[in-house]
Amino acid sequence: MASKKKAHARLTRAIGEQHMVRIERTPKFADRLNGFVVAVGDEWAVIAQSSDGGFFDGHLAFRLRDVKRIRRDKTFETTFAKTQPEWPPTPPDEVGLNSTSEVIDGLPHGGVLIGIQKDNEWEAIWIGKLDELWKRVVYLHEVRPDATWHPAPLGYKLKAITTVEVGTRYLQGLAAIAGDGPDRAES
Repeated sequence: MASKKKAHARLTRAIGEQHMVRIERTPKFADRLNGFVVAVGDEWAVIAQSSDGGFFDGHLAFRLRDVKRIRRDKTFETTFAKTQPEWPPTPPDEVGLNSTSEVIDGLPHGGVLIGIQKDNEWEAIWIGKLDELWKRVVYLHEVRPDATWHPAPLGYKLKAITTVEVGTRYLQGLAAIAGDGPDRAES
């Protein structure tokens, strides 16, 4: 397993290389992450995520402590990605990467849908609009897979969150059908 310090150094180097990486993580049911590293902080990093073939698919933030292995992509996908209109990938504006709360507060600008995944949950993602962010808990107004909104915000412990994603094709499609949903709570 890579130490957080080694992962930080390797991911920082990958920003300058502009080459797709494949990131394996330690949580039991963690998916491999594919994309271009665009930002690295003390606790979290962000990739411009890619889907099969090298197509860009939103941004995904992940915890550095979960990084198990980082490999440079050896397929055609990096070359193809460089032909896309999104090239070169850029980091999201003003997102802090030194705590989970900074990531969650910084990624979903303008009320866009956000997806979070938690430790030891198999193929599970919770999707919604940010409602409230407390010291240890985030509340989301969730949207279900059938594009209907849950009637009340639901809370998740920040320490259990392993990834945060925005701007994926899935989230964009879900938002198009679900509509705006509820407004964020006033703090």
